[in-house]
Amino acid sequence: MTGSAAKAVVLDVNETLFSLDVLRPAFAEIGLDANAVPLWFARTLRDGFALCASDDYRSFPDVAASALISLDPHRVTTDDASVVLSAFGRLRAHPDVSEGLALLADAGIPMCTLSQGNADNVRRLFDGAGLSDYVTEHLSVEAVQRWKPAPQPYHYACENLGVSPGEATMVAVHSWDLHGARRAGLRTAWISRLEGARPAIFDAADIHGPDLPAVARLIIEAA
Repeated sequence: MTGSAAKAVVLDVNETLFSLDVLRPAFAEIGLDANAVPLWFARTLRDGFALCASDDYRSFPDVAASALISLDPHRVTTDDASVVLSAFGRLRAHPDVSEGLALLADAGIPMCTLSQGNADNVRRLFDGAGLSDYVTEHLSVEAVQRWKPAPQPYHYACENLGVSPGEATMVAVHSWDLHGARRAGLRTAWISRLEGARPAIFDAADIHGPDLPAVARLIIEAA
C-alpha cells in the first residue's frame, strides 16, 4: 500500500456518492435520449481533462454545457443545458452511502469531498440527503483550477485535512480518479459498482469492494 495507515478520507462525489440517474428525465425534457447521460458525462470529463492537459481551465458548468450541446449542436441550446445542470441540485445519494459514511464517522476518520463541480452545490446535496453530519468539509477543483486527476486537487484536499498524501485515502468509483490520486501519493479505495472491472491501464487500488460500507470497513481496519 502507498504510505502509512489512513488518517483521513477524500471522497469523490458524482457517481461515487450521488447517482446521475435523476438527469435522465432532464435529458428527456429537452428532447435528448435519456440513455445518453453516460456519454455526455464522459465527454464532459474528456473535455475537462483536455483543458487541464493543455494548461487551461474552465469550470464544470461551462464544460458540461458545451459537452451537452455537442450531443446535438443544431438543436440543443444553452437554455437546454441550464435545464440539465439545474437537475444536479436534485441528485440522490446511492443507497449504500449513508451506512458507509456513518461507519467512517463513527471510527473518527475525518472526511472531505473533492468534486470537479462547485463545493456549495455539493454541500446542498449533503444537506438535502441528510448526510451533512458525516462530512462537513466540501472542496472543489475550482480552488486550484485543475481538474482531477491532476495532482493539485488531491494535494489541496490533503492540506485541508491536515494530513500528508500518504495518510489520506481517496475513495471513488472511477479508476482514472484513483490512478491520479495514487500518483499524487494518496492511498486509494475503489468501489466497483460502476465499472465492474478495473481497466488494466490504471494502477490497482489499495482497497476495493462492491460498495461504500465494504470499502469503509477495510479503511477502518487499516487505520
